[in-house]
Amino acid sequence: EGGLNLRFPDPPLSQEERLHKHKLEAVRAFARVNKIDRVDLSGENDSIGIITCGKSYLDVRQALFYLGLDDKRASALGLTIYKVGMTWPLEPTGIRDFAQGLKKIIVVEEKRGLLEAQVKEILYGDAAAPAVVGKKDEDGNELMRSNAALEPNEIAIAIGEGLVDLTGDSQLDAAVKSRKNLSSKSLSKP
Repeated sequence: EGGLNLRFPDPPLSQEERLHKHKLEAVRAFARVNKIDRVDLSGENDSIGIITCGKSYLDVRQALFYLGLDDKRASALGLTIYKVGMTWPLEPTGIRDFAQGLKKIIVVEEKRGLLEAQVKEILYGDAAAPAVVGKKDEDGNELMRSNAALEPNEIAIAIGEGLVDLTGDSQLDAAVKSRKNLSSKSLSKP
């Protein structure tokens, strides 16, 4: 009643109640109905998913190119990509649908994680939910840095290792080793 906007004089508790009980759900519904987020790549036997947004989406695509994975080969290996168009609040229905049947989700985003925590919160308590990694791997080790921009090569290594773990694909394993070798050479330059 009265709409979702602020009005004068609007007490702070009324503002908070409107925000948390009505506005956020209205934003999520808008994103869901208008398909702001979308599955960008999928196949029949998806087992590993990537959730990304903005510039990181382009870096993921470059990373797949570095690994020699076009859409057809990536789909055959079980890779699917979810491109987020609205990063906050994350629309939960699309995330839950995307996660169904996956074994692992890799969240690729620049700097501090915004998507990763939301994905984990949305999937929390679902016994069939996949493992969700991003800034840290399943063991708590750094997977993708948060203190600088991500490079497509490091994204390629993270995605490639995840796919190799699930598929054992020798061609992909060779591509990951090649990317690691390139990475170590660039780090050893004076």
